[in-house]
Amino acid sequence: MGKIRRLVNSVLRQLPGEGRIAKEAYRKLQMRKEVAIANLIGGIGKVTLPNPYTRYWIDPARIQFHTKYRTNSSDWEDWVFDQNKYVAQVQNGDWDIAVHRVEDMRVFQAINDRVHHGVAWQFTEYYQNAISQIESGRELWGCSDRLSFDKRCEEIDHLIESISTQGYRARTAETGEKEILINISREGFCLFQDGRHRLAIARALQIKQIPVQILVRHSDWQSFRVLMHNMACGEGGASKRGVLYQAPMHFDLADVPYEHACADRWEAIKSNLDQVAGVRALDVGCNLGFFSHQLEECGYSCISVEYEPTIALAARKIAYAENRKLTIVTGDILSEKTQREIAPLDFSVVMALSIFHHFIKTKDGYERLRQFMNHIRIGTMFFESHHESDPQMQGVFYNPTQNEFVKLIKEWGGFERVEPIYVATDGRTLFKLDQQHYR
Repeated sequence: MGKIRRLVNSVLRQLPGEGRIAKEAYRKLQMRKEVAIANLIGGIGKVTLPNPYTRYWIDPARIQFHTKYRTNSSDWEDWVFDQNKYVAQVQNGDWDIAVHRVEDMRVFQAINDRVHHGVAWQFTEYYQNAISQIESGRELWGCSDRLSFDKRCEEIDHLIESISTQGYRARTAETGEKEILINISREGFCLFQDGRHRLAIARALQIKQIPVQILVRHSDWQSFRVLMHNMACGEGGASKRGVLYQAPMHFDLADVPYEHACADRWEAIKSNLDQVAGVRALDVGCNLGFFSHQLEECGYSCISVEYEPTIALAARKIAYAENRKLTIVTGDILSEKTQREIAPLDFSVVMALSIFHHFIKTKDGYERLRQFMNHIRIGTMFFESHHESDPQMQGVFYNPTQNEFVKLIKEWGGFERVEPIYVATDGRTLFKLDQQHYR
């Protein structure tokens, strides 16, 4: 197979423009084939797979490790899925238990030295290793001799210059060229598959966002994706009307349907937030953790409480995949057990969005909420009430108006100021309550 591929490449190089027209035609044919296969797989057993050419813009720093799909090569930099044949988009196995960091790849070290220290290609291990392989009969990146590889290094220099001056640009869809390819581990981590030169340049130049495409997902991660899709379609605390209440904060879950109202509310909260790094925040009824992720981005140390075990499990898996430090606690925020887990009850910021009305449906819940608010020490609370016309609140123990409810929370929490900061499309008002002299 290797000899045939070298022969084909040799013939293509003799054609006008090094056979670019033929190559592009082949790429387009390959693209249609892969999309057709993805659509076929996606329709079987409710397994949901996005189009394999879907682009995701991510921080290149997320790609920390190399795939460990062992081949017959002794060089771990060759241990990736063979793209010269059909590659199943969902696979099990231990290929995702990575041990090798991409920063240890020879090309990463060479490009970093080239960018930051001006080291000549000929003095890098990357160059010397490549020439050694080429001279032993292996073709690398279409290069079969030293002269063609020197030309390849010049092309990399031009690419470095282009990205440095013009920014990182996505490849055009017309050519069928793929972006940097990654694989997704069972935990949702990004593993390198292909595009080492572009990735190394992006890392060396500290580019913040690059386009990537996904080749293979681990079957355990795909099972989680299916769970999230099923959660969106089901009934319960995670979704309504076929969409999740919150966006799942992982780029490979972007195809799961969700409401967009959280982003609007977060913008209102963020503009009213005193951003103090390192202070503690509490997210009551965190759901999938959307607001908890945002708080951590702002420098808060966040504790997130979710009553529903399945939702808490999903939130915990997403947080781990996103390398978050937030703590997710499963349980009733008003129970003694949960309060012991989150003690001491002293928080600079507390999020209580569309959650407290569940407690006042019963006399016992009403009293426990009052005791909780009397006990907890809060600097600022962002509170969203229910609407008194909600069907679930008819005939319950206590069903106040929004203004009545926030007045009660103000009294119970000993807050000094209340300010409405946002009104959602469904008529729910978001309030900010704070203590003037909180320390």
